[in-house]
Amino acid sequence: MPLEFREDNGELVWIRNPFTGVTTYFTHLHKKRSGFVRQAQDALLRETPVDRAVWETRLREELEAAKQICPFCPGNEQHSPDEILRVSAREVFPHAPRGGWLIRAVRNLIPRIPECCTGGRNESYVVVEDPRHFADDPRGHDDLLYTGLLPLEQFEALLAADVEVARRAYANPAVRAVLIRKNQGRESGASQPHVHNQVIGSDIPFTPVVREREVAAQEPRLWESFVAFARAHGFLLEERERCSLYFCPFGTFPRSCEVVCLDDWVRLIDLPAARWKVFAALMHRALTMIGPLPLDYEVHDGPGVPLHVHINERHYAYSNIGGTLNLPSIMAAGAPASGLLTPS
Repeated sequence: MPLEFREDNGELVWIRNPFTGVTTYFTHLHKKRSGFVRQAQDALLRETPVDRAVWETRLREELEAAKQICPFCPGNEQHSPDEILRVSAREVFPHAPRGGWLIRAVRNLIPRIPECCTGGRNESYVVVEDPRHFADDPRGHDDLLYTGLLPLEQFEALLAADVEVARRAYANPAVRAVLIRKNQGRESGASQPHVHNQVIGSDIPFTPVVREREVAAQEPRLWESFVAFARAHGFLLEERERCSLYFCPFGTFPRSCEVVCLDDWVRLIDLPAARWKVFAALMHRALTMIGPLPLDYEVHDGPGVPLHVHINERHYAYSNIGGTLNLPSIMAAGAPASGLLTPS
């Protein structure tokens, strides 16, 4: 079915997800004040002052202890499964010091797809995105490094590493589909705070991609209609070479955005490197915009659908009432301009 939505006096009222049938209504939720934030602020004001020097010493000790037990931190490589790929800093940044690693891939300790389904071999991988555990000058355990802090060059190298790991998975005759996905933050389901993503091989196609293929086969210009809708309603953030980044008002979670490359209906391992760079640049902008907030993303590829990624902010409550969602009526308001997100 085509993209269904309703407008009233020039304003968007609702839109229906063409894959699931869920309806999203646009309201003025952004005008509501959160009582949770006020309670948290009041709690902070009631805390007993502490000696700053003592606090800073204790914090440094705690942060160092956290890095000592993290299997993804440098020096702890023996605590993670066998390494299958390594990218050095010199390979990405020519003037970086020699030695060490920048990106590292290992098998997932607990395979997401049971080994009996993939020819008796674990085809679930973890790709560590950066050696750092915490962001610069952390003031607490929540000041973790997040993907949006990575320079664009490093994020491009990360996606290239994901593709190489996907090639490894596809070399297994039992693997028919590969998925790149990420959880950032405890609220998104991440069990490991060190910044990472996952590459997962499966013996059967992933169900959401199958559904997208079915709907796209019935509506061949469906994805073009998504971009046109985003452009018409102020949800489009950036376009480059027939690839588009836009807020998606019918995503799995209330705050979602997508990057779709309309001309690239191929498996991710068959995409030319130049096209990956365009895709990576737009995806990097989205992740930079979301910043440290909890999120997940999932990359879906062809054949049958264009290369695209669903990026869901998980910081905002998921509210489904009778199969409907609610979003602010001006969801795209306040989105940073492209120039503000270009790394130096």
